[in-house]
Amino acid sequence: MKMSEFKYNLPEQLIAKYPPKERGTSNLLVLDKTSGDITHRKYFNIPEYIKQGDIVVLNETKVLNCRTFFVTPNDKKIEVLFLESIDNDTWFVLIGRAKDVEIGDELENMEIKVLVKERKENGFLIEFVSGTSNILFEKYGHTPLPPYMKRMDEKTDTERYNTVFSRIEGAVAAPTASLNLTDEILKKIEEKGAKILKVELRVGWGTFAPVREENIEDHEIHKEYVKVPEEVIKDINECNGQIWAFGTTVARALESAYSGGKLLPFDGYTDLYIYPGYEWKIVDILVTNFHMPDSSLILLVSSFAGKENIQRAYKEAVDREYKFLSYGDSMLIGSNLSK
Repeated sequence: MKMSEFKYNLPEQLIAKYPPKERGTSNLLVLDKTSGDITHRKYFNIPEYIKQGDIVVLNETKVLNCRTFFVTPNDKKIEVLFLESIDNDTWFVLIGRAKDVEIGDELENMEIKVLVKERKENGFLIEFVSGTSNILFEKYGHTPLPPYMKRMDEKTDTERYNTVFSRIEGAVAAPTASLNLTDEILKKIEEKGAKILKVELRVGWGTFAPVREENIEDHEIHKEYVKVPEEVIKDINECNGQIWAFGTTVARALESAYSGGKLLPFDGYTDLYIYPGYEWKIVDILVTNFHMPDSSLILLVSSFAGKENIQRAYKEAVDREYKFLSYGDSMLIGSNLSK
């Protein structure tokens, strides 16, 4: 299967640079993957589609202000994106303008100093010499907005690039399908008789990595940390309704926890790569944003809804000038959808 089959033209002006003024007011394209029917609603209409006995699963990871700037021994300003804590003092990072950095360099940001220890994969291992990551992120860190927004973060992004229920620190990108959830919408979901469960998937920077291979089977998917606890497994296994995944991160987490014909607790890294041909095991309904034309995420949603359905839905979204990507509008995808 060729990646070129999934690409589409995304006009620059349709990429959302900022969130809507109020959470929950964005557009919602509802796609019935069985009939192919498309309807246009608002995000706050989602509870109308939820039935008693359904289970709604959310990703409660929280995005850190882990985009930072340091100065090299040669007075070069560089960007350092902190991706993963190896232990209290050592982190795996990506460094912009890495050609200006040598192994053994000490990088400085005010009272913070870090030592560049070694290369690892496409990044570096660094160690704190003075200060801590908590101080760095709190005093000098920036929200790691996706590069396609083409702007520096602003104060409001610290709140708006996190969900209202974010709790577990560690992600470098938000579970964007849930950014428009509000406490009021969550209350309405529960009033419909659905149960809300939470899992953890620490969204990594690899989620923005394009699929460069023409044969999609040749792409090597990024690994991400997932935790699906025992109590979530129990409730899902006993569910008589439908399982809602709010976001591709939740979908990947739940499908990763399926093993040996059943859903099991999962605590570790997943490299599950979902593309057309994948047989879905757990997720019945998916809420998701609109994705880049060269991303692994458009392959995931095409697997869930069908390639032709996604192509039609995306064309209609472009024609109607929906807003795309992290701060943009959303889709609700399921079968036999009725209010």
